[in-house]
Amino acid sequence: MRLTYTDIQNQYLRNIGKSGSTDTTIVSDFQLNMGQRYQMIMAKMANYMTQISKTASTVVNQAFYHYPVGVVSVETATLNLGTYTPTLDVINSQHNWDLLNSIQIQASAVPRFIFPRRDDFGIWPTPQGIYTITFNYHLRDRNLLIADYTTGTVTVTQNSQTLTGAGGATFTPAMVGRWLVISTATAPGEGYWYRISAYVSSTELTLETSWEGSTGSGLTYRIGQTPEIPEEGHILLSDGATADFYAGLRGDTAKASLFDNKFWTGSFSNTSRKEGDTNIKGGLIGLVNLYGDRNNSRIINRRPKLPGLSYQTWGTTLS
Repeated sequence: MRLTYTDIQNQYLRNIGKSGSTDTTIVSDFQLNMGQRYQMIMAKMANYMTQISKTASTVVNQAFYHYPVGVVSVETATLNLGTYTPTLDVINSQHNWDLLNSIQIQASAVPRFIFPRRDDFGIWPTPQGIYTITFNYHLRDRNLLIADYTTGTVTVTQNSQTLTGAGGATFTPAMVGRWLVISTATAPGEGYWYRISAYVSSTELTLETSWEGSTGSGLTYRIGQTPEIPEEGHILLSDGATADFYAGLRGDTAKASLFDNKFWTGSFSNTSRKEGDTNIKGGLIGLVNLYGDRNNSRIINRRPKLPGLSYQTWGTTLS
């Protein structure tokens, strides 16, 4: 079940016996603890389904570039040469990068290799023109901080990606990437989630996929931030934040241990932290086990070293 920031916060408040509380100390502690647990889950899940693409332009005579915001690792990159889009091979060795840069090349040679480092990445040969490069990289998702937006009503149209607001609904560009769910119980399609892909105006958004339910207007809805992990793992965030609340603000180590057990194993009484234990079906360990052999990778070929003939250069003339 997909949960939003608001859903997770409400469950956390129920866990600690503070339903409906707006205490700023408790809310701030929740945001901090949930953020830390979220990044832990993403790391343990090996960034399952967090690979995205982004395009950028090279700069003439500039070899190194900063990563896009939130990048964990670059998997592949392709170069747009019009009708031809060659893949830039990934270099994973400083030695091989140095060898490449010791080669004299023709001035018209276009980029062929990418060298990921901790804080930036290099392109070889150094671009001698302005090229569009598409990066496939793993995203380090932002922490969840925004409560659900529910003001007014919306109109959806079957087989259309357009979402129209009314009755005071005021959309913003920041809503791009969040998720929409129709909450009118009688609406066909109610309960299914759609990601928002574009902002058009304060009363119109574009959905990533077309609305599959029947056309409807005056529908209640929610737009919310949700974790970029498998949906069955969303509830783990409230358990983890609860454990940290009891270990920190409340100072109740017994309850902290119970909720930490539930976070890791799905059981209040299971104290195991053995990753890969197939006897554990719940919690984070169970989630990692379930998705251990699945990913959303677009990896083409990740080489630890240069293949044969890699030092041969090639170039093109763009018309």
